[in-house]
Amino acid sequence: MLRASRRLLRPGGRTAFFTIHPAPGLSSRRRRRAHRDGPVAVASHLSQRDLLERGGFVDIAETDRTVEFATVARAWIEQRDRHQDQLVEALGEAEFEQRQREARVQLRAIDDGLLRRSLLVAVCPND
Repeated sequence: MLRASRRLLRPGGRTAFFTIHPAPGLSSRRRRRAHRDGPVAVASHLSQRDLLERGGFVDIAETDRTVEFATVARAWIEQRDRHQDQLVEALGEAEFEQRQREARVQLRAIDDGLLRRSLLVAVCPND
């Protein structure tokens, strides 16, 4: 996908995206937990920086946004709890409970330093 994005950009054009990924330097055990507790994309064995480099991008900048990620994750959980009756009516009890359970597991992984959220910006080279 990144290679296709690069072909669409003009030389000097930029791509930017947020991503959730395992924190660097995790032990094998903690990395497995990050993969299990995070979104599906977290299971990649390459970092987003590596993927961008392999896609031919240059001048890659990464900005950690984990603090904001945790704040938003907490707010989503709290608001779903606050509107539980309406959400259960719309989704059903089992679906509501499953979503809240997954959100809490992910938040614990963030708080335990296993998951991060980053903003990545990269440039299409002038080649």
